[in-house]
Amino acid sequence: MSVSRTTLRNHVSVCTLSLALFLGTAGAIAAEDRKVYVIEAQSTAAALNAFARQSGLQLMFDYAEAARTTAPVLKGSYTRKEALAILLANTRFEVGSEDAGVIYLKVSERQGSAGAAAVEAEPTEVIVTGSYIRNSQPTAPMRSVGRSDLDAAGYGQLGDVVRGLPENFAGGQNPTVVGSGPTNIGNQNITNASTFNLRGLGTDATLVLLNGHRLASDSFFQGVDISGIPLAAVQRIEIVTDGASALYGSDAVAGVANIILRKNYDGAEVSARLGGTTQGGGFEQTYSALIGRSSAEGHALLNVEYSDQEGITAGQRDFTQAAAPASNLLRPQTRRSAFVSLGRDLTPTLSLSFDGLVSDRTVSSVDQYLKDYDAYYITSYNPNYNLAWTLDMDIGDWGLKATAGLAGSRNSVWTRAPGYVGQSNFRNGIEYLEVVADGPIVSGPTGTIKGAIGGGRRTESFANGLASRRNFYQGERHVDYLFAEVLAPLISASENRIGLQALDLSLSARTERYSDFGSTTNPRVGLRYVPVSGLTVRTSWGKSFKAPSFLQMYQTPLLYLYRASAFGYTGGGTALMTWGGNRDLRPERATSRTFGAEYRPEGIRSMVLSATWFDIDYRDRVIQPISPTSAGLSNPIFAAFVEWNPSPARQSDLIAGASTFTNFSGAAYNPATVVAVQQNRYANATAQTVEGVDLGYRQSFALARGGLSAALNATWMDVRQQTLTTTPEFQLSGTIFNVPAFKARAGLTWTRGAFSAAGFVNHIAEEDDTGVSPNRRIGAWTTADATLSWRFGDTVPAFRGVKLALAVTNLFDQDPPIAYSPSLDFEGISFDSTNTTVIGRTVALTLTKSW
Repeated sequence: MSVSRTTLRNHVSVCTLSLALFLGTAGAIAAEDRKVYVIEAQSTAAALNAFARQSGLQLMFDYAEAARTTAPVLKGSYTRKEALAILLANTRFEVGSEDAGVIYLKVSERQGSAGAAAVEAEPTEVIVTGSYIRNSQPTAPMRSVGRSDLDAAGYGQLGDVVRGLPENFAGGQNPTVVGSGPTNIGNQNITNASTFNLRGLGTDATLVLLNGHRLASDSFFQGVDISGIPLAAVQRIEIVTDGASALYGSDAVAGVANIILRKNYDGAEVSARLGGTTQGGGFEQTYSALIGRSSAEGHALLNVEYSDQEGITAGQRDFTQAAAPASNLLRPQTRRSAFVSLGRDLTPTLSLSFDGLVSDRTVSSVDQYLKDYDAYYITSYNPNYNLAWTLDMDIGDWGLKATAGLAGSRNSVWTRAPGYVGQSNFRNGIEYLEVVADGPIVSGPTGTIKGAIGGGRRTESFANGLASRRNFYQGERHVDYLFAEVLAPLISASENRIGLQALDLSLSARTERYSDFGSTTNPRVGLRYVPVSGLTVRTSWGKSFKAPSFLQMYQTPLLYLYRASAFGYTGGGTALMTWGGNRDLRPERATSRTFGAEYRPEGIRSMVLSATWFDIDYRDRVIQPISPTSAGLSNPIFAAFVEWNPSPARQSDLIAGASTFTNFSGAAYNPATVVAVQQNRYANATAQTVEGVDLGYRQSFALARGGLSAALNATWMDVRQQTLTTTPEFQLSGTIFNVPAFKARAGLTWTRGAFSAAGFVNHIAEEDDTGVSPNRRIGAWTTADATLSWRFGDTVPAFRGVKLALAVTNLFDQDPPIAYSPSLDFEGISFDSTNTTVIGRTVALTLTKSW
């Protein structure tokens, strides 16, 4: 049951003031109790993260340094000090400071028994995404957002985290999008979903996984809604910013995002987040409970979350006073979710696990495009589920994994207006069975060649509308696939060989057979080169594809008859126009190339610098080719989609193949007067090219008072499109409602004992407003975020395990820069909602209690 918003706003104000006064007055040292630890042999970085989770403390360390060594198995009852000593025995780490449940590790000059040379010879970092070969070093560019990054960012929802990533475009299907649909059909807020949109290529061109498993699409746009995934359950997000169809199949054109949820958690945690905007509206309350048990034999975890988000209307913002005051800028939404993870070792070599996530969202909104027009009242109910069972087996040096899963989503949308009541329904489903084996293939003079092989079957389904109505349509497809991956060291790894310390070759390929359009095979080649210690160079080339969506293939086929003059023809007569799905569509195809480097200076081991150049040539993109239709018969660029003088038999075939034939010509249909047919069904007609550079920087510092970490990520992009082969190429990036030409996020986090403070700066470069003539410049947008947190000491029983955090986004309450063209279609909306928002400053307080 929701608490009164007025009461909670007062509580937020009081608690915020109390936090500011309290941050300097409390603290204590954690008690040293024995407990059971279950940590497998893995990289020291991963082992320390597991240790921090199981200990219920905050651990600050140089991740790059920790990833160089391997930690041993740790299973049994230990004090915290004993357990940490075992994990650090093979490293140069030692405890720098310890206070109130926070430990800071510093790097000493001593060297463990296994140094960097041993690590290069046998990589130990576990990469979950981008390869099916365990413990392999990636040849694809990777980005990881860890639990500490999520906490420092201060966001309350996973979608907010994703929209802030420089590699990701906030447009597409997202809650903040308003007034941009007429320009780009991909920019809509159909169900208030949150989606990934890497490189701005569309929400359906990024493959999204949950613990490595495919998810069902949402609505008709075929992107994956991540808004139902509770942020408290997320351990990290791993992103491959490279085409990956050679491993994962369809949709992995711009990359792969793998959301990895907590599993081996031992303890319990409850949290409450209350927040709102300082300009009014947008009040949020989120309550979460997490409980887990982990032992040597298995694990069990349950997380439940409830969230209620108040809407924001145009009348609550000075910036949008010219809009209809009741129209929603942010839609009110109530969300519930539950995540369960279970795992059990059946034998020493056989284990079984289950992941289950169920959620639902109820959304309501008011849309009024013009003050003098009627408002539309929209309500939607959006439940979904994702279930996966996995059987892991060790067979000698090889591992075998069999996964069975099913997922589904439903969207029921009701629209009301004076004299009108409408309902639309969407159902998406997926079922799959996959088997993967990986292990060493052969040992040679340069090292061990490893490989993975797998295959499976996937069934996807879609339905739109009500089965009792004429416009109902549905589709189902079966996908059978096989894939293989090989990782081969071309030379033996050695730190003594300056200029050629390591060189690895990665080869992968995947073939898929679709029941509705045929087969496709996609290869990939990658190289990993280490010229000197600390410097890694990676390059890749590969093919990717995206299957046509169900909407594009199975949407109800329609046929219209107009006067030919409506399509720009001056010779009289009538013309037919086709509309809707096209079952002859081919896959959208892409060729991707990357070249990048990662540098970890020997003298500054905490520093990581990275740079990656990427290039995507994306062809056969599906569109409705004739736009505007009023020029379809007069503009020669549409000639390939026009049939002149169709015979009566041809017209008869078109009428028979259409679900409905509508006559808008004002006269009776006469085959003899039809001069042309406009083919405006979906077609493989558009090409896009994407070229750019990702930059990354991360470093931690040991200060006299605490520790400091710094991070910077930035992306430059040049996206160009050729809508038809007969039209010139034009630039998309840096124009309104499209991906920005430059986007960056930088931050500093300072930690001292139980106190932590973080600050971030977000920047989006200038854009061109191409919706007005002459084009106008849209200014850059720079905002700042800040978080403060305090972990209470364990010596005061009443506050043991308590953490209080204050998060402020858009700290200086920056309005978006003015853009004029959106208001031409949506009165009073004078900003680019795909890159900026009018939400303004948001203040949230989170109280967490752990046991």
